[in-house]
Order: sequence, then structure tokens, then C-alpha cells
Amino acid sequence: LLDVDCSEDIIKNLILVVRGQFSTDELVEEVEKRNRLKLLLPWLESRVHEGCVEPATHNALAKIYIDSNNNAERFLKENQWYDSRVVGRYCEKRDPHLACVAYERGQCDRELIAVCNENSLFKSEARYLVRRR
Repeated sequence: LLDVDCSEDIIKNLILVVRGQFSTDELVEEVEKRNRLKLLLPWLESRVHEGCVEPATHNALAKIYIDSNNNAERFLKENQWYDSRVVGRYCEKRDPHLACVAYERGQCDRELIAVCNENSLFKSEARYLVRRR
């Protein structure tokens, strides 16, 4: 449906109707390939409100919040369900500071040091290393 330019409203309604009968990872991957991840926002938020703790759901929400600059840093600091490595890697080219936030939350030392060194975020790196000591 995404490839044939079907109406976004039809796609959103279809996703809401067939609840749980598909893999979240696969759906997110296919929608993300087409740069239409924001299309899933209402569905993802409803899953979170229902108590879903599946990392794929929270990873997708993090990506949407990062791309839309919608309280991304707060989400990354407060949400405990996303995969820090997946979201950190997603942030590296978009916003290295947010990658640091994600990596710090998951204690992904190597990844955080690498992104700090590549982007000259030495102050952030030093603070992290002092806290981890």
C-alpha cells in the first residue's frame, strides 16, 4: 500500500484494525525504508498507552521523536524500554549529542566514546567517563 501511494488514513486505519497480527519490527522496517515512519505515530503511541514494553515499539517512537525534534532528549532519558544501541546508531549522523544520551543510558561505553571522538564532543565524553568511574 505504501508503494502505490495509498491514502495515509487508509493505511493508519488498517494498522489499527489488524492489531497484533504482524511483527512490529517488520512493519517499522518497511515503513522506515520509505521514509514514512511518522505514519505509525498514532499506532505506536496507542500501544505504549496500552502498556506495551516491546523494544521495537519504543525504538520506532524514539526515531520519530528524534526526526521531529519532539522532546527527543527527554524521551531518551526517561524511557526505559528502547534499545540504546539501535537508537544511538540512528542518532549518530542526525544528532551526535542525542546518540550520546542514548548510549549513556544503555552504558554503551565503546559506542559513546567513538561518537564523542568522531564529533569532538570531548566535554560530554569526559563527563560520562567521570560518572562511570
